[in-house]
Amino acid sequence: MEMLKIKDMDAYYGDSKIIPSLSIDVEKGKIVCLIGRNGVGKSTTLKSIMGLVRTPKGSIRLDGEEIIKMPTYNRVRKGIGYVPQGRDIFPQMTVYENLMLGIQARGGKGKLPEYIYELFPILKRFEKRKGGDLSGGQQQQLAIARALVTEPKILILDEPTEGIQPSVIQDIGDVIGKINKELGLTVLIVEQYLDFVLGISDCLYIMEKGEIILKGNTSELDAAEVQDRMTQ
Repeated sequence: MEMLKIKDMDAYYGDSKIIPSLSIDVEKGKIVCLIGRNGVGKSTTLKSIMGLVRTPKGSIRLDGEEIIKMPTYNRVRKGIGYVPQGRDIFPQMTVYENLMLGIQARGGKGKLPEYIYELFPILKRFEKRKGGDLSGGQQQQLAIARALVTEPKILILDEPTEGIQPSVIQDIGDVIGKINKELGLTVLIVEQYLDFVLGISDCLYIMEKGEIILKGNTSELDAAEVQDRMTQ
């Protein structure tokens, strides 16, 4: 069953149609990657899922429930964890304070799940450090952890490797794999770093000018063809 199903969706920035009639299925328990060059509509797709851009036509179903007309905060409460491009952590707040914002997003009740610090031990060590004093890789871990605090059904990541040292990218990939396998969380990733995508995803969608031009199980796609489509 699909955790997330987008069908015939249009998306607009102002009066400009960026995405015409998009359809994407994200199967429950899978890691799905949406890839493509800069400016083809990948981030707009994620913003559409979150209700951050105008989507006057089509359907977005989360775990079988239509959400296309819901405000963003309700989509979060229904189970979408979102890490935007650039991470959007609060630099003047401590690591712990940033994490507690995830509690607020789900209604202000409860405490940090124990597995957060097991997945991200660096955050426990830097709990009292300001978010702005962390490295890019540590900020990305904080952003992912904050999304997980909301206890989502699906985790959506926009360019998680952007601005991160190559040595840390593998750590990010390992954590996403653990989140998927150990927590059973469905993951949708927008990404350009092809080696990362091929190493972590179950399914790939390639986007060009707001439309899907190739899709399939990662293990069955020809890596050379995927690379070629990315560079055309």
